[in-house]
Amino acid sequence: MHSYLQSGYRKLWMLAAMLVVQIGVSHAQQSILDKPITLKLTQVSVADALRALEDQAGCTFVYSSTLMDTQRTVSPDYEAVALGDLLGHLLGDYARGIQVQGTRIHIRPAKGEARGHLKGSVLTADAKPAVEVTVRIKGTPRGGQTDQEGEYSIRNIPAGTQTVVASMVGYAPVEVEVSIQDGKTTVFPPILLNEDSQSLREVIVSGNVNKFARKETETVARLPLKNLENPQVYNVIGKALMQEQLVTERTDLYRNVPGAVPNSAGGGSQGMTLRGFANFNGVRNGLTTSAILPMNPVILESVEVLKGPSGTLYGNSRSATFGGVFNYVTKKPYDTFGGEVSYTAGSYRFARAAVDVNAPVNEKRTALFRLNAAGQTEGSFQDQGYAKNFTIAPSFSYQVNDRLKFLVDLDITQAAYTTSTFNIGSLSKVTARNFKDLALGYKQSLLNNGIDASVGVYNLQAQIEYKLSSRWKSQTNYLFSNGFYKHLYLVTFSMLTDSTVSRTARNQTPETFGNIQLQQNFVGDFEIGRMRNRLVLGADYNQNYYDLYRVTVRYDTVNIRKPLPDFNADKLNQRSSQQGFVGTSYKGTSFGVYASDVINITPSLMAMLSLRFDRFTTDGTMAVAAGKYAGNYSQNSLSPKLGIVYQPIPERLSVFVNYLNGFVNQAPVTQPDNTVLNLKPQFGNQWEGGIKFDLIRNKLNGSLSYYNIAVTNSTRTEVINSQNFTVQDGTQKSKGMELELIANPISGLNFVAGYAYNDNRYDKAAEALQGKLLANSPQHVANIWASYYILKGNAKGLGIGAGGNYVGASWFESTNTFKVPAYTLVNASLFYDQPRYRLALKANNLLNEHYWNSNGTPQKPANILASVTFKW
Repeated sequence: MHSYLQSGYRKLWMLAAMLVVQIGVSHAQQSILDKPITLKLTQVSVADALRALEDQAGCTFVYSSTLMDTQRTVSPDYEAVALGDLLGHLLGDYARGIQVQGTRIHIRPAKGEARGHLKGSVLTADAKPAVEVTVRIKGTPRGGQTDQEGEYSIRNIPAGTQTVVASMVGYAPVEVEVSIQDGKTTVFPPILLNEDSQSLREVIVSGNVNKFARKETETVARLPLKNLENPQVYNVIGKALMQEQLVTERTDLYRNVPGAVPNSAGGGSQGMTLRGFANFNGVRNGLTTSAILPMNPVILESVEVLKGPSGTLYGNSRSATFGGVFNYVTKKPYDTFGGEVSYTAGSYRFARAAVDVNAPVNEKRTALFRLNAAGQTEGSFQDQGYAKNFTIAPSFSYQVNDRLKFLVDLDITQAAYTTSTFNIGSLSKVTARNFKDLALGYKQSLLNNGIDASVGVYNLQAQIEYKLSSRWKSQTNYLFSNGFYKHLYLVTFSMLTDSTVSRTARNQTPETFGNIQLQQNFVGDFEIGRMRNRLVLGADYNQNYYDLYRVTVRYDTVNIRKPLPDFNADKLNQRSSQQGFVGTSYKGTSFGVYASDVINITPSLMAMLSLRFDRFTTDGTMAVAAGKYAGNYSQNSLSPKLGIVYQPIPERLSVFVNYLNGFVNQAPVTQPDNTVLNLKPQFGNQWEGGIKFDLIRNKLNGSLSYYNIAVTNSTRTEVINSQNFTVQDGTQKSKGMELELIANPISGLNFVAGYAYNDNRYDKAAEALQGKLLANSPQHVANIWASYYILKGNAKGLGIGAGGNYVGASWFESTNTFKVPAYTLVNASLFYDQPRYRLALKANNLLNEHYWNSNGTPQKPANILASVTFKW
């Protein structure tokens, strides 16, 4: 009995003590929330208002920026108001979930508060996806925008009956009620706007939206970062600009990228020079492709161009050069029936027919299919030369459930064309120092159409995306890219004297080449303490290969002032067989693991911390005749990427700095004394600083930056005992600035403009190159394009566009003796766009400028294109 009473007394005292503690805690909590606060601020974010409250109340707020919209703009005007009441006004429903622990105030949805997830789409009156429509939950901070398929997704919505509001500038909002269930995803039927897709498109494309400024992409950083949150500069060329400029080849696209100079490789590859470095290695939807041929742009949704070394996320030089990366984003299926068919004709026997068809495969619209195809042919302004290609690109997506989605797409291209390169064989015997001074006529070709190339490339890509939770998702990507030359006659014209040219042909038949890549990414968005983290953890396996079969034949030497002898393919093949083809095979494999984390130290201050480890191995090259590989080696590389972004005006102005790295694997070198020099990877390291801005309600966008790229571990030759030995202490420096402006100053008027200065020189190199500028690297490049649509009246849908490019002079060869002259291109277009059809006329090179590309090949003089498109 006594022990029972003792036990009862102990329990009673414990209960009393707990009651006293609870009363004390409640009093402390109440005393903090009762503290009078005076707060008077104008147009600040919720996050900034909370920071001001922390200073006054002597407390710390703990919250998730994912669950609560901390970037919402508020103007608090309170005097001597209790902190708890002020938080109620400032945070709304979220104030009901406040918990106080000492001086820490936790803000979260109230305990036990039911929340759910809403998914749906917005359609126009004619059942097409409505893009960039704002969808929000009335009375809450929850909301978002529709994507290119017209779909939206909103999480953490209070359970119960809610009102969904769909709105867009210039149109009355649509309100509908929806029932949100606790812990479940509600799939809401499509919301229909009271405008058809053409009327809506006029607002998006021609009216109140800056149609050239759409830069939101996850591919660039492999993370869901906004442009102003990303410390790396990048440009996006979208379909609106492609349509206005009536783009028919990839080089037309590149002219819209500040600082980019289109160029071509001898085999027909189309690429660009960025920040002084040539790049022909494209990326397709974020993965490495072997598309070394004139790809038809009809299959493209956009092109994303990353500036600076990008090895951390994109690997070695197979994907990225020190100047940057260009990523081709292909067209994807959407969940309504639609499409278009077009025909374009123009100068020099140009003709292209194209079709784009999209359709849901099932009633639930979870299985979608899209097909793009085009056939294109063109002659030449010269007396010889042609190009033709055919492309077909099907794509299929399947949304298994709200977590799992599959995407498979394929493009197949067959092409035939003539191609050549040019060089100065003897600078001492050629008196001309500029292409314009050569005796070779601008329209005179040294080829004939039988000396051509027959090429094919196909890319098969697949993606599996799985949402592991509300904060993590898995992305598995696969690409098989394969190409082949049925035959390729790559001709080089070498100027020997002012009147004589040698014609040499490399005969390649048949050859195959390709790339296989498997990539796995885990992408997360979570908080550690009060800091938001957006993190990607990834690994990729990449194998590239080729099997070559070729011979180089010195065909003849001709006098360009006299009639040219025939350049005959049969004769070339006969001499090739007599001389003997040489077969070689190669396979190189790289495996990389990487991590990139963007940390919100505060809502306005972000840091990017990224690192890649890459392992490259190869057995070397096998001479088919010998039957064995030689030159095997392996290399390891560490590639960091660092950046800081500060937004003095949130979501409007950002100041950034970055440190970027890229690398190139280098094979061992056998020296004249038969010793082997094992080389290290070549590295390019960039420092860059600048600003990005998105002002006047998205009507003025752009960036301004200065960069400095230092290349190390380059090879050069050094004479030792009268022999040329390779040493690896060469360096190179590329520095410059870039400016981009994208604006929509008034309704209907849009323009994009850019300017870049670059100085790319050998810093430590062979004596003949020391201090010289790199070849085909102009110091001044500028671009501009402006267009205006008529939005009302009888001429509604009529538009005009005009713009051009300036490319400064550059050196054609590394000793800086022979120049590629500067040139200015002026282009203009006229178009008439209606719901069911579009008419367009484009005039290129209106000044009839004579200019040459990086191969020394003359480019098109003045030419025109006309197009008609029917839509459904």
